[in-house]
Amino acid sequence: MANQIRKTRKGKDITLEQVSEETGISTSYLSRIEAGTRGLSLENAVKIARALGVEPEEITDEFELEDLERAKGMPIGPAKKRGDIPNFTIHAGMGPGGALSVLANDSGEVYSDFSDGFWSFPDAVKAGWRNMSKIYAMPVTGDSMEPTLPGGSFAFIDTSHVMPSPEDIYALDYGDGLMIKRVKLVPRTDKILIISDNERYGQDELLREEVRVYGRVVAWFQWRG
Repeated sequence: MANQIRKTRKGKDITLEQVSEETGISTSYLSRIEAGTRGLSLENAVKIARALGVEPEEITDEFELEDLERAKGMPIGPAKKRGDIPNFTIHAGMGPGGALSVLANDSGEVYSDFSDGFWSFPDAVKAGWRNMSKIYAMPVTGDSMEPTLPGGSFAFIDTSHVMPSPEDIYALDYGDGLMIKRVKLVPRTDKILIISDNERYGQDELLREEVRVYGRVVAWFQWRG
């Protein structure tokens, strides 16, 4: 089933983003369905089949034919309009963080099981973000990146940037949970510097293999009262 959905989609040159737009199912959830790590409901099977322009039995053999026939008559309307960028409910600390709850698939897409909504942007803003489907927002805590990134901000993480080069601010984990830090590779070595912009904090030098980078901070937002 899983391989047939992916095979059918790629054979028709249809992207996950297009299927998501048609079905209202997130790209991360669709990716997990295709990989077989998420079960496929009858309703979703019909939605996906319609988005791909095929019959449900062409992409799955998990259901009885009579159930599929009945499902074809389901009054499934157009997908509800979602926002552009999922907002995670987990926090990224700018100091020692909690347990990391974000998981990514082999394609680098982050599963949005912990999302509580979406951010929406006008076309003029979206035009400047080439990897919109790989960007996720999350609240950040702490003061180690002030004044660059104040605590209470929402950071927008481009998860297509997992190589910490050039020097910039990244979401990463090096043993204490998800954090937001400035990262710099030490040239001609296997070392990496984890830097706090707040002068009251120091920096850590670690082996590159000890650090997992989840993405680069490409923007942030904070309400000012």
